[in-house]
Amino acid sequence: MRFPEGLQLHKKALGLIVPVLLLIAWEIVTRKELFSSLLLIPPQIVAQTFKDLIASGELINHLLASFARVFAGFLIGSLAGILLGAALGLSKRIEEYIGPTFHTVRQVPLYAWFPMLVLWFGIGEKSKVLFIAVAPFYIMALYTLEGIRGVPREYLEVGKVFEYGRLGLLRKFVLPSALPSIATGLRISLSFAWMAVVGAEILAASVGIGYMMNWGRQIFQNDIVFVGIITVGILGFIMDYLAGLVEAYFLRWRSSYR
Repeated sequence: MRFPEGLQLHKKALGLIVPVLLLIAWEIVTRKELFSSLLLIPPQIVAQTFKDLIASGELINHLLASFARVFAGFLIGSLAGILLGAALGLSKRIEEYIGPTFHTVRQVPLYAWFPMLVLWFGIGEKSKVLFIAVAPFYIMALYTLEGIRGVPREYLEVGKVFEYGRLGLLRKFVLPSALPSIATGLRISLSFAWMAVVGAEILAASVGIGYMMNWGRQIFQNDIVFVGIITVGILGFIMDYLAGLVEAYFLRWRSSYR
């Protein structure tokens, strides 16, 4: 069921209430000096710092470096995760051999891998991209596996009646049924890759939005840290929204996406 366009806009506008209230509270708290200005920067100063960083091109340069790492890690991790998830879902033998190891290794926290990756690949781009790739790898492997497991057995029985081969079953029944789960996994993976890049750049980088935030902390310019946090949040929301539109477009044949 589709709501009238005016009602849809009204519902979307409701999402602005909390940010506006937070901004008002932020302004009141800083005006009344309830916290030290070193801890909570007035919003006007943060806004001016944001303008200055954009005008100088510094913020754009940091974001370009972060985006390059995010999409490289996202593509590598997602592709590897889809391949592993498909192998686990399509082959009982592979799941018996690899499944227990995979489900054990994925319990290791993401940031626990960073020291090992730096030890193996150094502190350069390779270790950061692979670190980012770990997050979508786990997510895509699980979502692909669950998508394949969720294929109704009746579909496979119909395919066997019509004597479809293994590739025919995969193309006509397994992949279409698993695609919504894979698409959802990709959307979630992109968000986690975006969060991972900030952590990687805070830990070890000379350029990137995470590095910019860490640099601001080191020189006690918390306005730069606030700019970084707000930028990361807004861009993360935009990427998730765009990923949702792409997901809905490619899955528009399903009633749940209409």
